[in-house]
Amino acid sequence: MFRIILLLLFCVTLNDKAFAFDQLDINPRLIYGKDDRYEVAEYNNEDFIEKARSVAIRISKRRLSQNREDENSLNFPLLTLKKAIPQLCTNERFYDQYSVGDCSGFLIGPSTLVTAGHCMMTEVDCAKHFWVFDFKLGTTQFSKNNVYSCKKIITQKYIYSDKEVSDYAVIELDREIPDRQPLLFRKFGRIKFNTPLLVIGHPMGLPMKITDGARVTRMNDIEKEHPFKTWWLKFNYFTANLDTYGGNSGSPVFNKDSGEVEGILVKGADDFVINQTLGCQESRHLSNASINSYEKVMRITKVPGI
Repeated sequence: MFRIILLLLFCVTLNDKAFAFDQLDINPRLIYGKDDRYEVAEYNNEDFIEKARSVAIRISKRRLSQNREDENSLNFPLLTLKKAIPQLCTNERFYDQYSVGDCSGFLIGPSTLVTAGHCMMTEVDCAKHFWVFDFKLGTTQFSKNNVYSCKKIITQKYIYSDKEVSDYAVIELDREIPDRQPLLFRKFGRIKFNTPLLVIGHPMGLPMKITDGARVTRMNDIEKEHPFKTWWLKFNYFTANLDTYGGNSGSPVFNKDSGEVEGILVKGADDFVINQTLGCQESRHLSNASINSYEKVMRITKVPGI
């Protein structure tokens, strides 16, 4: 009940249903072991810093307005995470950073972007949102050169059932992107258990984070209750102990060894729990044990037509 109240207040505060993560990330995310989220500029691998340039955040068109002092720039509301989620504990990381969007996506072609299926359900979603690159710590306005519209949905699917898990969307942007490289991704085969992973995206609509320290896992405690069904469903997805949140949906999940995209971050466990002492919401923490790994990653090899 408290989580429902929190999300309602979150939506009212932002006055824009595009920020209602409960409508997108039905089961958001959490922290496994230590918090492995890094600012892009702080990460120690230049290759992944370069790959981060090909990751975008989804933002409602209603959120952006023309900068009156610069015709080539757009403004966004400077709302911090603490204003977006008033019940959040003040010791949470990134508490004072701006929260602006609600999903992530990544380039696989000059004008082709991949995201989670629940982030781009209909052509209405396509028409009502921008995809913005280079939203990093310190950004206070967007260059129009980094802002793209969705021209059309090429393919999309969003199914969670006893027979199938599919959650992907491939969209065409309104123009080609000349200065960013499409990400390389796995074309066939399956990633091995225990392979190190890395994810790049926008947790809770925040400036871009690179999240390290995760691995491909086998079955969590819920999946072990139905092993045969899980085995069948996992033809389309794998699980991992990624430190991700609502807003990370659609993020590219990389094989840290090969540098290729292995899948799309689509689902996970609840982000927050109530701190009974402080009376506020804090990030949920679990160990890195495989049995606790609830983050679902849609296999990129199961997205048709790419």
